[in-house]
Amino acid sequence: MSEVQKVNYIYVVDSNGTPLMPTSRLGMVRRWLKTGQARWFGNSRKIIQFVRPVTTNTQELTLGVDAGFHLGLAVVGNQREYYASESLRKSEKDRITSRRELRRTRRNRLRHRQSRFDNRRRKDGWLAPSMQHRLDFTIKEIRCLYTFLPITKLVVEVTPFNNQKLVDSNIKPWEYTQGKMHGFKTIKDYLLTRDNYRDALDGKQYPASQLRVHHLVQRRDGGSNQPDNLVLLSDINHSQANHHNGSLAKLRENRQKELDYRGAYFMSILATRLSDYFARYTTTQGYLTANLRQKYQLEKSHLNDAFIIAGGTNTTLRTNNVYSRQKLRNNNRVLQKFYDAKYIDSRDGKQKTGKELSSGRTRRTRELNYANLRQFRQEKVKKGRVSIRRNHYQLRPHDVVLNTKTNKVETVTGVQNNGTVIKFQTGKTCSLKNVVSLYHVNGMLEKKIEDI
Repeated sequence: MSEVQKVNYIYVVDSNGTPLMPTSRLGMVRRWLKTGQARWFGNSRKIIQFVRPVTTNTQELTLGVDAGFHLGLAVVGNQREYYASESLRKSEKDRITSRRELRRTRRNRLRHRQSRFDNRRRKDGWLAPSMQHRLDFTIKEIRCLYTFLPITKLVVEVTPFNNQKLVDSNIKPWEYTQGKMHGFKTIKDYLLTRDNYRDALDGKQYPASQLRVHHLVQRRDGGSNQPDNLVLLSDINHSQANHHNGSLAKLRENRQKELDYRGAYFMSILATRLSDYFARYTTTQGYLTANLRQKYQLEKSHLNDAFIIAGGTNTTLRTNNVYSRQKLRNNNRVLQKFYDAKYIDSRDGKQKTGKELSSGRTRRTRELNYANLRQFRQEKVKKGRVSIRRNHYQLRPHDVVLNTKTNKVETVTGVQNNGTVIKFQTGKTCSLKNVVSLYHVNGMLEKKIEDI
């Protein structure tokens, strides 16, 4: 970012909701709000809406989009930057996995019924849920700016990728169907041939029936089913103890990192489906953005890339309205939470959970030579318990409230005692009767960069 003075803006819409040009006259905004000529627009404290009729003279503004897992957005016009943000949505896979586990648990309590999944068909244009959520998030973030800024031009940096050429740039056309697993029926068959029936941890050979496929980077952490991310472990070494003591984590450090195809795949999807959402837009390439960024001596960041894509130069006046936006879940599906008991470990005297000091057994049908850590349990420090949430609470983490007892604005971190007590970020608590809600996050946590 440039070290010159940056400008603060308040965004304006008329009485019909049509976007107007932003204003930097913050004193006038206060008077408009105080005299009732304008009011805050929606749940935001950065947009005002006029109640009285106003003129609607606007200028041409360009929205620059640096697409990807970290979405950079910038609006530039008239040699000024009016808006900048970096939006992030975490992977949806963990939430989908949790939903599937909860659904299976509910079904196991019911009588057996015949499977129905075989008679379902995927619609045309179907995407994996994780990619569909990320695509919807990107489109929603772009469209959100059209609600309070008079944008006339959209420029997106997006390029389809050829994943096979990321691995081998000299690949021939007939080699696209002859990958690493060509000629093998399953992934395990390929791994058995590649590793010669050897355990990746101790190097010994085992029968195929005693070897398990292990992910170096777990699926919940973004690991894939690519062969480069898979190794073979015996039943003895593939235990909970090795998962917790770091033995399996060392395998990941010693192995070559695999290519992450998720970003390239998403960019290819976005490039082909952008026309379904926007009638007019312009695309640009990454190397053009990099050349201009070096020309204007700007640091590499998603904010600066979006600024360049929108047409910003080294003479453009930057804005102080720089936001960090993160998608939060609207509802927690887990109504029942388990808190594990804690014990004193006789080896080092530290407190550890019952899961860390378990017997290590993962299969009830066979007794193997697992590392039994239950013998190191001493006195029980904390008893395990199960907590069930029976109500829906209005206040959620990151909501902003006014504490009427201290007359201070606080940020909520959680709710206690069946929703009767509010806990703040400062660590203090307060009764629900003594707070007034000021701002709900509503699934999107937005902060100014300078406030982070």
